[in-house]
Amino acid sequence: MNNDVNVLHHLGIISHNLEAAVSQYERLGFLFTPLTVPRISLHPGGSPEPIGAGNRCAIFKNNYLEVLGVIDEGRWSSITREQRGPFDLDEPLSRYEGLHVLHLGTDDLDQVRSRLEENGLHPSEIHPFQRLVDTPDGPQMMQARCLHFPRGSNPEALVQVAQHKTPELVLQPRYMHHPNGARSLSGVIVCVEDPDSVARKYGRYTGQTVRTKGALRVIAFGRSRIIVISPDNLQTVLPGNTAPTLPFLAGFMVSSNLETTMSLLRERKIDFLVHDRRVLVNAEHGCGAAVLFEGTDRDE
Repeated sequence: MNNDVNVLHHLGIISHNLEAAVSQYERLGFLFTPLTVPRISLHPGGSPEPIGAGNRCAIFKNNYLEVLGVIDEGRWSSITREQRGPFDLDEPLSRYEGLHVLHLGTDDLDQVRSRLEENGLHPSEIHPFQRLVDTPDGPQMMQARCLHFPRGSNPEALVQVAQHKTPELVLQPRYMHHPNGARSLSGVIVCVEDPDSVARKYGRYTGQTVRTKGALRVIAFGRSRIIVISPDNLQTVLPGNTAPTLPFLAGFMVSSNLETTMSLLRERKIDFLVHDRRVLVNAEHGCGAAVLFEGTDRDE
């Protein structure tokens, strides 16, 4: 662990129908938490409030996958897009249904913000975030801090940097026993027209050097990595998948016990492909996001 960006904090799928998307991922062998309602501050210095959206999460040792959707249309429509800020779901959904949220994680958000500011990346102020979560001792309020970047900086994703204040309330071991053998989110695939410039940007966000591996641009940080690729080369990583639009988040990697993963997929008659020592479930079965299960010995 270090005090810079060191993990994918979480990734998020935005869906028109939250429960239908969760059901599909449960078919893929992921275990999910009960529904929770995120709260954000709608006014400078104000207390966090619910905005009519909800999420359910697949929890891993160091991070999590969330599925997001609107659960209270009345409340959601009463809040302006300006108030929602980086938490708006309507704009991403107007582009495509699938993977949109890419949050980087750190143990020292103040230090990361200082570095980003010194490098001219114009991070926002640090804002509080909270949601009520179920625990063995009853509901408790998880708390986090996060920052975002100027509007238009990241058209490919909803990018933030976040820090847990109460990680024990989010990363509960009782939710980590996934029937498909999944252990952790290990990476995300970003598909863009200009992979070199976007990879350099993520290198600056994470404070890491970009590595070139064939058609891939790889930014590794701590336990996680970001892979940036052009649409012309997408098939080399995700055969059978195409870009619904550009730029977009094409899919994510999950470290897993691959024998357990393949056994479950076969049992449930879910199509998959073994490609480059990974087990690939295409986006049509992942609610718009390709899922790559991989062993723990990957070096990429």
